[in-house]
Amino acid sequence: MKTEPIAAIILAGGKSRRMNGEKPLLPLNGRTLIETVIAQIRPCFGTILISVGDRKKFVPLGLPVIEDEAPGQGPLLAILTALRASPCDANFIMACDIPVIHLPFLKKIISLAPRHEIVVPRYRDGKFEPLFAAYQRAIIPAIERQIRGGDLKISSLFSACRTKFVAMDGQKWFCNLNTLEEYHDYLRKEKRHAP
Repeated sequence: MKTEPIAAIILAGGKSRRMNGEKPLLPLNGRTLIETVIAQIRPCFGTILISVGDRKKFVPLGLPVIEDEAPGQGPLLAILTALRASPCDANFIMACDIPVIHLPFLKKIISLAPRHEIVVPRYRDGKFEPLFAAYQRAIIPAIERQIRGGDLKISSLFSACRTKFVAMDGQKWFCNLNTLEEYHDYLRKEKRHAP
């Protein structure tokens, strides 16, 4: 069942410095990492957009591609570009490097999105997962003000907007593949659990 009107936006424009290559295009179970992400979230969204620094590599995915207005300047600027381009008021924004997505948790976030400007997972220790969160287009002016003030931290937005925090603890499925070591560890675990 499609959940509308909320778009999914996959951020794939980072420099992947710690990966020594294009993180979204890493092979994973016969697909690329970004294709693995898309296949998992597709049942939940009628609209999926890809936010990138260089669109040429991602056109073959067959989805709308948003090119960052300021590539390489960090995720807050990518979020701003993506929200400006999105056809939907509510948007689920996620990093491209999350190989396993627990759909019930994702659906919990997007079910809260229409009633809050931001819905973000938070751990008991106070840390957040701002790149697995919902953002309303209505916060564009708040992002613009923050950037003008020189603050590029996504978490600074949370006190400036109507933010709902969702408990992240206990979500053992969640991991990011930020480094080559993490990527190879993940592949080894997958191999061990393969039938």
